[in-house]
Amino acid sequence: MNRQVTINEVEAMLGADAKRRYAYFIERVCDTRQVWGLCGDEGWATLSEGASTFIPLWPHPTYAERFKTGAWRAYQAKVIELSTFLERWIPGMKKDGIGPAIFPVSEGSLGTISLDDLEANLRGEMGTVSDKEG
Repeated sequence: MNRQVTINEVEAMLGADAKRRYAYFIERVCDTRQVWGLCGDEGWATLSEGASTFIPLWPHPTYAERFKTGAWRAYQAKVIELSTFLERWIPGMKKDGIGPAIFPVSEGSLGTISLDDLEANLRGEMGTVSDKEG
């Protein structure tokens, strides 16, 4: 359930502010039930800001692929099913002290949020999507 994104959609989202990208991320992830990250031989890509570590996450592989620069060129966009993300990733990230970087579009464009807020927003939107389908 991974509908394609149009060039216009990609360009609009890459130029959007962090708040708009976050809203798009929540909506699209709940619609497709997929979260995307970058994974390489060393494991999942991470970003650091100060003493904090973040895993960058995107709503579609096209956006993740656009972020692959420098040392990340060898990484591949990899899907994380939303149910797995909610049930395993979020608790694991909490345990490891790693935060989510939602939909970064360039170095220094980290859209960070607490894992508790991210989980609440995803579960809330999933209820909205389920209501629309039902």
